[in-house]
Amino acid sequence: MNRRAIPALVLLVAGLIGLVVVGRDTVASPAPVFSSPAGTWMPSVTDVGSLTGSWFCPGVPATGEDGVGGAVVVSNRGAEQLDGRFTVLSPDGEVTEQGFTVGPWSQSTIDVDAFVTASFASVVVEIDGGQGFVEQRAEHPAGDSVAPCASDTSSEWYLADGFTAGGSIETLILTNPYDDLVLSDLTFSTESGFSEPNAFKGFSVPPKSMKVIPIAELGNRDEPVIAASITTRSGRLVVGRAQHFTGAGRLGYDVSLAAPALRDQWWFADGERGAGISETFSIYNPTDGDVDVDVYFLGLPLEADGGGFAPINVPARQVVVFEPFEGAAEEDDSTTSDPEFFTSTIPNGRHSIVFSTLAQPTVVVERVLTRPAGESISTTVVQGAPPRPDGYVANRWHVGIGPATPTPEALVVYNVDNEQATITIEAVGPGGPSPIPTLTDIPLGPGAVITIDLVTPDALGQELIVNASNRVFIERLLPRGDDASGRSGSWALPASDN
Repeated sequence: MNRRAIPALVLLVAGLIGLVVVGRDTVASPAPVFSSPAGTWMPSVTDVGSLTGSWFCPGVPATGEDGVGGAVVVSNRGAEQLDGRFTVLSPDGEVTEQGFTVGPWSQSTIDVDAFVTASFASVVVEIDGGQGFVEQRAEHPAGDSVAPCASDTSSEWYLADGFTAGGSIETLILTNPYDDLVLSDLTFSTESGFSEPNAFKGFSVPPKSMKVIPIAELGNRDEPVIAASITTRSGRLVVGRAQHFTGAGRLGYDVSLAAPALRDQWWFADGERGAGISETFSIYNPTDGDVDVDVYFLGLPLEADGGGFAPINVPARQVVVFEPFEGAAEEDDSTTSDPEFFTSTIPNGRHSIVFSTLAQPTVVVERVLTRPAGESISTTVVQGAPPRPDGYVANRWHVGIGPATPTPEALVVYNVDNEQATITIEAVGPGGPSPIPTLTDIPLGPGAVITIDLVTPDALGQELIVNASNRVFIERLLPRGDDASGRSGSWALPASDN
């Protein structure tokens, strides 16, 4: 199922070309045009007030073991006190419901494992007035993991990357935050094909409860790739995934949300080629028809050709692993002209990537990055980011959970537009947001990708707002914790202006 890169010139569709030419040419390009995929957007921060705003966290471990736990962080981005309620859910049902307040321009932390001892626990947060946003931090000896909580539930969820090779543990977390029973169907795709286990046809999730599904217990042991679809017959769910990597080229721990809809575009701000770095992409097509997926590498020098990959054919109900640098020697300096590998035109260093289909929304794409970490390695899995259904891409992004200690290359920013941009980062303190002097007017070239160090004390341990003069995508790379090396990747939350 692995697909090697082959040399070919790809002409992308008109709807995509306005984006991918960015940074490839200094001549003004047509205004970018995005398609309009169905379904909900990624978790985002809205400025539009409402009676309440609900956030659904994918789940954190709560076993009570040393070093295992989790927290939910509520950020108040307004000048008035924020009031709300949170509910902790476990496999045994609702554990507690409590009120909380968050002062102006401040944060409140919910210590999840203080309320329950269970394999995993989920939290639902309701905010009066809706003026806040919520993220979670999962804590584990293999490394902490940060993820935004979902701002909506869905009747369908998808996961492209699953992994049980080398004894690694893959766990699905299905949360029903409502008062009615939810019936769902789960299907899986591996290298050996598509499966519909009878045990997961009409699978029930009780009201205000959750189900925890260890993938290995389904017989999917030592699998290098497992994609999953969860669709409900009645009701809506929140679906998360925990991955504990223990071997076969991966080490680390991640908890993240599944995708609530299929898309025709998936964007990644962070990507890297270099010695000891492994970068792969799982492309999952759960539909009944085959689909071709185009890939374009962005943020490259002018002399590099980021579009020389043939379309990737992903058969119906299958997952394809795309390994762009497979077979390239680790010592490759990316200056050779070997015709066997187009990848020689992609230099070592950072890049961004976009995947696009020529059909209706049909795929989910997740990136697996394993980088050296001291004398070990660290793996993080991040789902791509789509534009909003109306084509909107944010120029302001929120970071509720940032680094607590000085962290080089903590943010990765890709400039969507073919214009020079600047980045200014604000710290949110008691008086509201204020620019950090050393992180003001950071230059960002047309179609370029940069990393930003968060090392000044003003940028540590508090909410940050990243303002750009252009449209951007922003990922964060946070330390995994005191006893774990490497980084955990996740998206910042885009601001939704309407």
